Amino acid sequence: MTDLIRLDRDGPVGILRFIQPKKRNPYSIAFVEELVAYLRDAERDDAIRAVVMTGGEHFSSGGDLVGFQAEIAKGARATSEMVDKVHDGGRAAYLFRKPLISAVCGVAYGAGLSLALSADIVVAAEDARLCEVFARVGGCPDTGSSWLLQQRAGAGVARMLVLTGREIDGRTAKDLRVVEECVPAKQVEERAFEIACEIAPHPMFGVQTAKRVMRASAECRYLEALDIERDTQSVLLCAHDFPEAMKAFSEKRKPEFKDR
Repeated sequence: MTDLIRLDRDGPVGILRFIQPKKRNPYSIAFVEELVAYLRDAERDDAIRAVVMTGGEHFSSGGDLVGFQAEIAKGARATSEMVDKVHDGGRAAYLFRKPLISAVCGVAYGAGLSLALSADIVVAAEDARLCEVFARVGGCPDTGSSWLLQQRAGAGVARMLVLTGREIDGRTAKDLRVVEECVPAKQVEERAFEIACEIAPHPMFGVQTAKRVMRASAECRYLEALDIERDTQSVLLCAHDFPEAMKAFSEKRKPEFKDR
């Protein structure tokens, strides 16, 4: 590991900190490798029940265009392999099994915005600067933004932001449903942490299953979603936490969950 990312722990919440804010946390291959490794560590750590992802003063300025030039110069095959490596970061964040919350201050451009949107919940500063910058530099969306943005804001808004390359602030992002919450910059990390703490006490098997169901059903038709819900809920109904919740309800007491 280098000095690009750090994983802190505050009770049941892991805080994944990008620690190059003066450079605006560029999305380099080295950054991706550390991101993947730390997400893997957080997933294995049973004491961590939710993770906040933050870049401090700036979330991420996006792809390390200077660093990418050497690979691009090698031709199409090397470039394709490089882009796939870059995608590993968003892939790891999107597939992270535990709840993941992005705390976005400053800039979130290109791949940096894609990374923020790969989380389950995004809290943005009112004056954060979000931009699908790809069209400005002669590129097209990558790192999952073409799909993620349409999932959150709808096709029309996504096309407008991608084709114009328009920068929007946190307030506008909230209005357009690109992010879930918008607060003053000094409160962003605190608010993301509060949401993580709100989730953390819940039985983890149920939370992880609910997250998987929500992701899967968003990518299929209604009747397929019903099948997904049936199959996963049937497992949970027979697990140890749901029966305990039902028993506690009937006995008018607080449930004693094992999966904590």
